[in-house]
Amino acid sequence: MGLANVCFFGIFLCMDVSGLNGGSLVLSVLASCTYFALSRVDLETSFTRFPFVYYFLFQYSQMRDEVFKSNLVCAFIVLVFITAIQSLLPSSRMIPMIVQFSILIILHSSLVLMTTAEDYKCLPLVLRKTCCWINETYLARNVIIFASIMINFLGAIINILWCDLDKQLPFKNLTFNSSVYFTDICSYPEYFVFTGILAMVTCAVFLRLNSVLKLAVLLIMIAIYCFLTETIYASLFLQYDDINHNGDTDFLGTKEASLLLMAMFLLAVFYHGQQLEYTARLDFLWRGQAKEEINEMKELREHNENMLRNILPSHVARHFLEKDRDNEDLYSQSYDAVGVMFASIPGFADFYSQTEMNNQGVECLRLLNEIIADFDELLGEERFQDIEKIKTIGSTYMAVSGLSPEKQQCEDKWGHLCALADFSIALNESIQEINKHSFNNFELRIGISHGSVVAGVIGAKKPQYDIWGKTVNLASRMDSTGISGRIQVPEDTYLILKDRGFAFDYRGEIYVKGISEQEGKIKTYFLLGRVQPNPLTMQPRKLTGQYSLAAVVLGLVQSLNRQKQKQILNENNNSGIIKGHYNRRTLLTSGGSESAAQAEAADKTDLP
Repeated sequence: MGLANVCFFGIFLCMDVSGLNGGSLVLSVLASCTYFALSRVDLETSFTRFPFVYYFLFQYSQMRDEVFKSNLVCAFIVLVFITAIQSLLPSSRMIPMIVQFSILIILHSSLVLMTTAEDYKCLPLVLRKTCCWINETYLARNVIIFASIMINFLGAIINILWCDLDKQLPFKNLTFNSSVYFTDICSYPEYFVFTGILAMVTCAVFLRLNSVLKLAVLLIMIAIYCFLTETIYASLFLQYDDINHNGDTDFLGTKEASLLLMAMFLLAVFYHGQQLEYTARLDFLWRGQAKEEINEMKELREHNENMLRNILPSHVARHFLEKDRDNEDLYSQSYDAVGVMFASIPGFADFYSQTEMNNQGVECLRLLNEIIADFDELLGEERFQDIEKIKTIGSTYMAVSGLSPEKQQCEDKWGHLCALADFSIALNESIQEINKHSFNNFELRIGISHGSVVAGVIGAKKPQYDIWGKTVNLASRMDSTGISGRIQVPEDTYLILKDRGFAFDYRGEIYVKGISEQEGKIKTYFLLGRVQPNPLTMQPRKLTGQYSLAAVVLGLVQSLNRQKQKQILNENNNSGIIKGHYNRRTLLTSGGSESAAQAEAADKTDLP
C-alpha cells in the first residue's frame, strides 16, 4: 500500500508540474491500484492454493476475449491522439511525418479490420474465418496486441528519430532567444515523453493481457527511451533545460523528471493490470463454480422429476411440475376408453414360506422382486409406452392403458387396448423365462377389461395414483375367476380385439360377484394370441429411455453422496471453488449408463 501511495503522490506531482492535463485519469488509475495493494495478498492466496491451478490457467487463457475488439479500437483511438499531438507541433519535415503516420494508421486499421471482420457478412469468407480464428486463439490475440502496442510506440518515438542534431544550436553557443530556438518539434523533447506515456496507456487498454507480459513490454519501451535520451538525444534535453532555466542547475532536469514519470506510470499500469487480471481470474473461477452448482441443481431436479414420473403417469407428473400446486389440491380425471389388466401369480402364496432355508422368506420375496422387475422392464419398450403401471398388491400386478389424454382423441381409440393385450401375452412369455432359470412352474392368471374409469391422486404428504370404477372391478373379477396360464376377457373386450388380429376361445357364461347380481352371468373368452403379427413386435426392441425407480433412487443417492464428499473436501482443503470440476460424473444418460445398469441389477436382486 505504501508503494502505491508513493506512486500516486509522485506521478500526480509530476503531472501537475509539467502542466499535462491528465491528473484526474492518473488519480482514478492509482486509486484502483491502491485498492489492489490492500487486497492482493488475499487474491493471491485464494488463487494459488488450488491444486489444479495450471489447468485452470490454461482454461482461462483459452476463453474467448469478448472485449478484445473494443480494446483494439481504443488502442487505435490512442494512436489518433498521438498523431494529433505531434501534428500540432511545428516540424521542418511535415511531408515525411504525414507519410509515416498515414502508414501507421493504415497498419493499425488493418489490425482492427482483421479482428472485427466476423461481424460484417459483406466481407470475404476467408477474412471472416481468419477473424474468428484470431478471436478464439490466445497466441494470435497476443500477437495482434503486441503489434498494436508497437505501432503506437513507433508513432510516439518516430519523430525524435527525424531530429537533425547538427541543426540544433551548439551547446557552447547557446542564445536564449526563444524565437530563434523554438522553431522545430525537436525543440520540445518533453513531448516525446508524453506521447511515450500515451503509448504505455495502450498496454492498459488491453484488459485481458497478462500482467507479466504487460510489464515486459513496458520495460522494453522504457529501456528504448532511456537509450535514446541518455545517449543519442541527450543534448536535446540539456539545451531545453538551459534555455528554460537560464543556466540554473538547482532543479530536476527534464530528462530525469521524464524518466521518473515514465517509471512511476509503469508501476501504475502494472498494478492496474494485476488487479484486473486477478479479478478476472477469480471471476472465471466463480463463474465455473456457479455453473457447476446450477448443473448439480439441474441434475438433482431431474432425479426428482424422474422419481415423480415413476410414481405418477407422465401427464399427471407434468400437471404438478408445471405450476405450483397446493398440497391440498385434488387431482382427478375421467376417462371413457381405458383398458385395465390384473395379472396375479396364484401359486406364489403356496411357494412363500418363512424357513431357515430361504432366510425367513427373504429369498421368496427376492424372486418376486425379480419377476416384478422383469414386468417393469417390459413397460420400458416402445410398443408398450401407452401402458402405465398402477401398483402391485402382493403378487398381483395392475396396469392400465389409455390414460394419456392424447390417446383419448386419436383415430383408433382402442389401439392402446391392443397394446395391453400384447403386454399380457409378453407377461406370460416373461414368466416362462423366469421359470427356466429359477426351476419353478409359476403361471399367470390375467384378466382384462375396458371402459370408463376415474383416475386421481389421493394423499397430500404421501400421494398415490389410483383408478376407480366398474371397469376396474370387472378386470379384477376376470383375474380372480380366471384359470392359471390363461388370459380372460369379457365379451365387450372380445368384440373389440377379435377384429384387430387376436384369436380367442369361448369359455362360457360365469358368475361374477358384484356384477352378476344386477346384469346376470357374463360371457367370457380366453385370449389365445395374435393371428396377425403386430408390426411393432417385428422391429428390434427399443427402450423409451425411462428408468426404473431403483435407477432413479440410486442416481439421487450418488448425487447427494458426491455433494457431501465435496463439502468435506472443501472444509479440509479450503478450496471448494474447483473441487466439483473433477468429481462430477453424469448419471442416467440416454442409452443407458453405468449407474442405470447398476440400478437395474439392484432392482432385480434387492427387495422392492
